[in-house]
Amino acid sequence: MKRRADSAFGLHFDFHAHPSQGKVIGETLKEEDIREICQSLRPDFIQIDCKGHPGYASYPTKCGNAMPEFKGDPLALWRRVTKEEGVALYMHYSGVWDGKYSEEHPEDTVIRSDGTLVQGITRPLGRYDDDLLIPQLKELAGVYGVDGVWVDGECWAARADYRPETVALFEKETGINLKGLIPAKRDDPYFFEYNDFCRELFRRHLRYYVDAVHAEYPDFQIASNWAFSDHMPEAVSANVDFLSGDFNPWNSFNVARYAGRALAGQNHPWDLMAWNFRAQAEGKPGGLPKHPVQIMQEASTVLAVGGGFQNYITQYTDGSPRMDQIRRMKEVAEFVRAREPFCFRGRAVHEAVILLSTFDRYREINNLFSRGGYERIVGLTALFCDAGQPVEIASEHTLHGRCADYKLIVIPELAVGLEPSMIDELLAYAENGGSLLLTGKNTCRIFEQAGLPFTVDSDNRDGQWRWVSVDRKEAGMLCDAHTVTADTAETVVWYDQADPAGGVILPYGRGRIGVLAADIGSQYGDCAQFIHRKAIRALCEKLYTPAVTVEKALGLLEITELCKNGRTYIQLVNANGQHAGNFTATEDFIPPVVDVTLSVALDAPPKALILQPCGRELPFEYSDGRAYVFIDRVDIHNVLEIVE
Repeated sequence: MKRRADSAFGLHFDFHAHPSQGKVIGETLKEEDIREICQSLRPDFIQIDCKGHPGYASYPTKCGNAMPEFKGDPLALWRRVTKEEGVALYMHYSGVWDGKYSEEHPEDTVIRSDGTLVQGITRPLGRYDDDLLIPQLKELAGVYGVDGVWVDGECWAARADYRPETVALFEKETGINLKGLIPAKRDDPYFFEYNDFCRELFRRHLRYYVDAVHAEYPDFQIASNWAFSDHMPEAVSANVDFLSGDFNPWNSFNVARYAGRALAGQNHPWDLMAWNFRAQAEGKPGGLPKHPVQIMQEASTVLAVGGGFQNYITQYTDGSPRMDQIRRMKEVAEFVRAREPFCFRGRAVHEAVILLSTFDRYREINNLFSRGGYERIVGLTALFCDAGQPVEIASEHTLHGRCADYKLIVIPELAVGLEPSMIDELLAYAENGGSLLLTGKNTCRIFEQAGLPFTVDSDNRDGQWRWVSVDRKEAGMLCDAHTVTADTAETVVWYDQADPAGGVILPYGRGRIGVLAADIGSQYGDCAQFIHRKAIRALCEKLYTPAVTVEKALGLLEITELCKNGRTYIQLVNANGQHAGNFTATEDFIPPVVDVTLSVALDAPPKALILQPCGRELPFEYSDGRAYVFIDRVDIHNVLEIVE
């Protein structure tokens, strides 16, 4: 069976067992269904329910938290059949979030500053890890021989704990005397320091249970859902075997683009999970099954940045699989397998990168780890992708000392700011010949205060719209957009059909800095305009030339350049379709991107350009160091393989 690091395609099933569901677990589970899943879809792994957020185990565990009634041992059946079929088996297990344990052990439950319990959320300084989490994971590894666990309800469920003993430990370890004043609100003294201390308590919890299980079962593979991802954008500091997460079931395609790039930058095995249903429609909860073409499109943007892909289908509440929905996944499985050789575990060739600042995020959010405010960078990532700009995402720990690896560094809309040392490093990068692009009014003002030679107008434009254009012909609108004034600057984006400069390019040392004092990423995510794409393309064209350029395309084409086994693979993702809107929940047709012309920078004419996975060799022209190739259509995802 494959290790998780070598697994490109998997299936995830769960149902968060609870006695109120009134089912005998395993009552309708059939060996032939499990075998059909393994033989028909041939996944590298299957993840099944084990213990969900309510805290009840859906197998006959000896750890004291089993569901009331079982028919046989369903987990033993899953393990036997998957092992016979050569498919790895992982468990969906809720970690920090455990309703049953919390109810039975209020002393080990997080409390708020007012003394009330945060129901269901265990505290890292309590007995939960030793009483239940570690023994149960060891049972799964030792008694059942499963391959690993996908621990859910972890960093994103963790909360700051205000128990007196936690507060006392904070004071002891930091040397800060709170003088009896609990830092519960953002404007309280030491609010950030206390939240940061509680983040460290979560890290200790994670390291503790991972190391304890690995000490006895070193081959048991563990991931903590969303740890060291965009939720928790920091260096990997626990011995987890892989990184993973399940992306937003509403705006899935755009969130996958963003989250996948954040995980890819960690240089650690990773995969992402798509939900096979839309969780909400018309403002109401619902489980509307997506068509396979939607799931393939979501998979493509994960594959295109080198990740593994898994798909989530709920189990029936007796633990049996939903075979009607699973059988529809055969087309998706074949789609992923056909592309696996050309993208899985490929590494991005550095072009442009968006800074996802840990410093800024942790000072903006109220919870310990959260996506609050993340929409800004989701929107900016989608904007770059839709504009045909190859882009990665990096945080301070991956960017520090490596700025020169990139042709363009994009600083998105910041909420609070950056560390002075990071600003200094970015400006030194530009002074030495690099290109920066600043977006967002607050970001631009932060860098203005850092000494850059431009001025952002101080007008209060909250809620006000301005006419915006790149070529004085086609126009759109930007909200709360501010004029940028500089002595030596080239204007690229104009406001108000007159002269005010909206987006400018400044010379800076041997490099250049683009400045756009409008929250264009947020606005593109909320309501996309074609002028947003034109503005970003125009600014980028002045700042750098990517190795792969979309010369022409009818439709939205996302580009990523991967290197794998010494060969370059240009990923072509069709980004057409309804992704974020509330007017379309499911769709069985995505318009193709047609009439595509690409140019690729190469030192010499290539031996061949091959469109994969169909294996069709394409004619091309080569001039001035670039190969020009025409592709008639991209339906969902294709790869241009460069043979040099």
